[in-house]
Amino acid sequence: MTIVRKTMTGAALGMSLSLAGCLELTKEATFRENGEARVEMEMALSAELVALATNPAIAKQAGAEGLNLFGDCGKPWPANEPLPAGVRSVESKRGKRGDMETCTIVFDVSDPIAAVESAKKVEVPHADAVPKQDVSLTRLTGAPGYRLKMAMVPAKQPEISAEAAQMAASLMKAMFANRYLTLSLSGQRIENTNGELSADKRKVTWKLPLASLVAPSPDNLTTNEADVIYR
Repeated sequence: MTIVRKTMTGAALGMSLSLAGCLELTKEATFRENGEARVEMEMALSAELVALATNPAIAKQAGAEGLNLFGDCGKPWPANEPLPAGVRSVESKRGKRGDMETCTIVFDVSDPIAAVESAKKVEVPHADAVPKQDVSLTRLTGAPGYRLKMAMVPAKQPEISAEAAQMAASLMKAMFANRYLTLSLSGQRIENTNGELSADKRKVTWKLPLASLVAPSPDNLTTNEADVIYR
């Protein structure tokens, strides 16, 4: 299974954060009245980074599969590979947004809980080196809806001096300055959330600086919580 197909099963964040470069990530889930959902994910990379990643000399050294994240974007899901549990279909397309190259992936989700559990089982390359999404999606009791809880668990840090650690943190902050992971949920109503609610309370959004997600502090974890009522 290629890197992009792993992205399609929910591992985009971990893999993308293992790259050194200019990128943005957006993920939006819209829940229908029957409890199903449409999930759209967009990964945006600078044109310079895409060109570097696909350079034959660079790819030969690092492995083409590990660099060409957009290699399968726009291609149909392989007929010989089963879709993730809870997912009815997957489509993707390449595009441009400003000076960024984009890959947009759209999931038609028949069972959101099963889809989340399936995504959690995906093996991410270099998993110890990137933050982990600790995600849970459960059904609400007494209301037609779901409860989302997500936290970023820090990656294992190498044993380096305090001075080197400070330099690494400064480098990460500079690399990912003004770049974000934007998450949003939509439904008939959003409750009990720590995100930014729309005026009609039908949508919640979190805009998370990528710099803080690359190396989250164990004492100050990034968490997202919301109840989405779909009917």
